[in-house]
Amino acid sequence: MNCLKCGREIEEGQVFCGDCLLDMEKHPVKPGTAVQLPPQVYASAPKKAHPRRRTKPAPEEQVKSLKLRVRVLAVLLAICIVLLAVLTVPAMKYYREDHFLPGQNYSAVSSTEEAGGN
Repeated sequence: MNCLKCGREIEEGQVFCGDCLLDMEKHPVKPGTAVQLPPQVYASAPKKAHPRRRTKPAPEEQVKSLKLRVRVLAVLLAICIVLLAVLTVPAMKYYREDHFLPGQNYSAVSSTEEAGGN
């Protein structure tokens, strides 16, 4: 339970903490009088940071973070270029070999049959 006036934790069954009760005794109110309590101010309870909100870092920290990102991206780009070059060399060798001969006839008649049939 929390005090209705200041928000401090209190024992079960109580409405106000001891400090607020002492303060209210200094300013008595006649029974039956409507009393409006001030808005609850939790002075003793620290505010929790919202879990999804981030504090904005200082400009120096932002620059440092961006420089680190640029370095990482540059390294990744260099790795990709080297990998592309390494994979291109075997591919070029494969295509230069006699795997694909331009103008090759893939008909059912072999060259030995043509020579023998004439």
